[in-house]
Amino acid sequence: MEIRILGSIELWTGSALADIGPARQRSILGALLVDPERPVPLESLVDRVWGDRPPAGVRNVVHTYVTRLRRALARASADLPEPIGLVRSPAGYLVSMDPGAVDLVRFRRLLKDAQQETLGDQERSVLLQQALTLWRGDALGGMHSDWAARVRETLRQLHHEALSQWADTEIRLERPGAVLAELRAALLTDPLSEQLGERLMLALYLEGRSVDALEHYQSMRALIARELGTDPSRRVQQLYETILRGEAAAAAPVPERNAEPHGGGTRSLPVRPSSAVPHMLPLDLPDFTGRERELDLAQRTLTHPSVTQPPAVLVVGGGGVGKTALAVRLGHRLQSAFPDGQLYAALRGSGTRPADPHAILGRLLRALGTDPDEIPADPDERAEVYRLALTGRRLLITLDDAFDDEQVQPLLPGSGESAVLLTSRGRLSTPLGARVLNLAELPHGHSVRLLARLLGGERVTQEPAAAAAIARYCGGLPLALRAAAVRLSSRPHWSLRRYADRLSDERRRLDELTHSSLSVRASFTASYNALPDDAREVLRCLADLTVSEFDADLACPVLGKDFATIEDACEQLVEAHFLTVAEPPAADLPTRYRLEGLQRSFAAELRTGHADEVAEAVQPTV
Repeated sequence: MEIRILGSIELWTGSALADIGPARQRSILGALLVDPERPVPLESLVDRVWGDRPPAGVRNVVHTYVTRLRRALARASADLPEPIGLVRSPAGYLVSMDPGAVDLVRFRRLLKDAQQETLGDQERSVLLQQALTLWRGDALGGMHSDWAARVRETLRQLHHEALSQWADTEIRLERPGAVLAELRAALLTDPLSEQLGERLMLALYLEGRSVDALEHYQSMRALIARELGTDPSRRVQQLYETILRGEAAAAAPVPERNAEPHGGGTRSLPVRPSSAVPHMLPLDLPDFTGRERELDLAQRTLTHPSVTQPPAVLVVGGGGVGKTALAVRLGHRLQSAFPDGQLYAALRGSGTRPADPHAILGRLLRALGTDPDEIPADPDERAEVYRLALTGRRLLITLDDAFDDEQVQPLLPGSGESAVLLTSRGRLSTPLGARVLNLAELPHGHSVRLLARLLGGERVTQEPAAAAAIARYCGGLPLALRAAAVRLSSRPHWSLRRYADRLSDERRRLDELTHSSLSVRASFTASYNALPDDAREVLRCLADLTVSEFDADLACPVLGKDFATIEDACEQLVEAHFLTVAEPPAADLPTRYRLEGLQRSFAAELRTGHADEVAEAVQPTV
């Protein structure tokens, strides 16, 4: 007898597929078997199967399905010493059976066995391959509720972790070619996974296919830049540089503990003690410049705990303004204030695929020392375990690039010991009554100072007027300044004046402020793609105005729309950081807006269709 949920939901007796009823009935079984040893209350079962759209008389519907499913299970297992039952207790519904008959349970057991310290790599590889062969596709196939989607994403990440462990083991056994097909297949479903991409690059390189490894890096880097507006991790970049130089690479990325005796070099996954002190922050930027007022305000807020309410700061700003850099700088500054560690999660809210909070909870719980086998699959239970793990600890929780309140809510602590630092482009309310810091562009003096730190003081000192002009064209946007500095560093034969002259042409400006994954255009495009259609159209048309400051009345004749439509669209563009409010208007006057700087250059490109990459960038992701 075998029950499968790592793919479509099926029950097998020997080599025969048993009939367990229609799709909704199979969904009932799948909902009960994600945690087969825990009873599921009726309300949870309804939510798992139907979500927020249950049918009328749902209790009777559940009773009908359960009755039919009970009969189907009894028929299919009639020849077993102990037939499968479906029982109801005060705690809820439970499938009465050997949990080991469920493929998910066997997968988790094999994965845990493969992590034993005493195993050699050959034995570990066999166990991991056995675990991976249990997968036949997306878990809980045929279930379409939000709960199923969250669990499916969590299990997909667990599959990728097992695949990564197997790839590491095969690479250490000098069999990198064995993992190529599996890694490529997994990357088709999760192309942004640096965990898998790094291993594919390494396996290709060790197979003597350096060109393929470099090509994969380039395509992965372009995708991450387009979707997330950032670079691959420093670890992946270092592997790329190693391959580029043709140097010897490490046999495989391995954890830092549990080495075999006698220098065997085989290691298993680390098992953190319950007292683990996580330090998950990315590296601080050594050339971080300015923002002292914002840092001081945030520090005062986060270091004054409340008895019941966690202190919280929400940093809001447009793409490329430096929200992440400020959050990371602040986190490193506050290490001593949070002795129990720092959690960090990139929520990818500005990309097309925001991170799943259910999967993020799993990562944070593992960082906090929770045994992976003790992490519930049910979203509500997982959030409860997370809040319990935070109780009594003083941690800083940094949630970077949040999408919306629904994504953030499960990741918040339930008591006042820990503090929360959030960044967002502006789609959040104020969770936990957070203090809101609106991050504006850098002042001109700080922009010039950042340029000097990036380029070297001598080069800026030799051409101060040109450096000041470059800073002005960059509009105080740290992303633009970094792109400009990288472009100039790669062209040491250019004078600053020559580059400033190139930036003076608005039609070329965004081209000039693009280098590798540093792209002002890509960052603006992510915000543009999130706008409603009316706001997009208004932004495109505003480039036709001959003045940089206007009100909705002035824009009506140009845009051919009524006042209310244009005013609503302009307010949405303010929230997306394309427009700024000129000054507080008088009570009886309409608000005046400004479109200037790089945002105006972007709007002009959209209007004229300039540059093929713009037209390509604004296409919706399929």
